[in-house]
Amino acid sequence: MDCRDFRENHLAFVDDTLAGIELVGMQMHLTECESCSRQDAIVRRSLMLFRNLPTIEPSPDFSARLQQRLDDVKLADATATQSGRARKLATSVIATSVVMLGYIGVSLREVDYPQDITLPPVVALASEADATIAAPAPEMVASVPAGLPIWTAALFAEQTPIHFASIDLTSTAR
Repeated sequence: MDCRDFRENHLAFVDDTLAGIELVGMQMHLTECESCSRQDAIVRRSLMLFRNLPTIEPSPDFSARLQQRLDDVKLADATATQSGRARKLATSVIATSVVMLGYIGVSLREVDYPQDITLPPVVALASEADATIAAPAPEMVASVPAGLPIWTAALFAEQTPIHFASIDLTSTAR
């Protein structure tokens, strides 16, 4: 047996739980190896010292005080955990808000909005084919979804020159 095997099995040797042949091998190694013998003596003296110490008797109300103290610590820990979670949540909400506001600000800065909208001039000429087109019925125009509240007025304003032109053409033709 070598010193490494002796150290690995020393706890079982001290507790006397080794098999017979291993026990004999350990005892023989103790007689042959001075360093392992010294280590065994130190361990056995330390165990003897601890076994001979007087037992400590706690006070009669020790268990109740200990339980109260543990409950107080658990309550304080739970409160600290909840407030810590609330702080983390608030911090993450604020950080997310700042990032989103920054993103919106940067993205709005990059958009070029035209300042003045200028449309090319439009010349409307009415031909006989256009004169036969009648203005749409108000019921039909009102049913067209446009998303703008002034859609019907815009549509009528667009059709007005044609309507007046067709009236002028028919009145001159008579």
